[in-house]
Amino acid sequence: MILRLIPLLFIVTACSLLPGGRSERASYFHTQVKPVLQQHCLQCHNGSQPVPALNLSSKATAFKRSASGRDYILPEDPDCSLLISAVQRGGTHPKMMPRTEVSLTDDQIGMLREWIEDGAYWPEGAAGTLHAQKSAENP
Repeated sequence: MILRLIPLLFIVTACSLLPGGRSERASYFHTQVKPVLQQHCLQCHNGSQPVPALNLSSKATAFKRSASGRDYILPEDPDCSLLISAVQRGGTHPKMMPRTEVSLTDDQIGMLREWIEDGAYWPEGAAGTLHAQKSAENP
C-alpha cells in the first residue's frame, strides 16, 4: 500500500513546486511590476485624460485597445503588446516611453516582458489600483 502512495506523493509535491501560482503572480505584480509602472509610467498615464489614451492606473483601463486596435497589454504575448514596443525604444511605436531622461533598464523591460508572457496578472479593485510615485532616478 505504501509503495502505491509514493508515486502519488511525488506528483503532488512536484506540482506544488511549479512556478506561476496565483499567490506567486500576485507577489510578482506587487513587488516588480507595480513599482516600475508607478515610478516611470503613471506620471503621464493616469487620470481621466492620460497621454495619449493609455491609463495604467487600473486593470480595467490598462487592458484596453489603442485607437488603432492594438492591445496595450496582451497577456501571454509581449511582442504584440504596445507597452513593450514603447519601453524598448525600438520598433514602430511612434512615441518611445518613458519620455524622460531616464529609460527603463534592460532588467525592468525584461521583467515586464516576463510578466506579460506569464499572463499579465493584475488584481482587481484597490489591490490593483496604481498611483504615480517619484523614483530616485526620475524625480
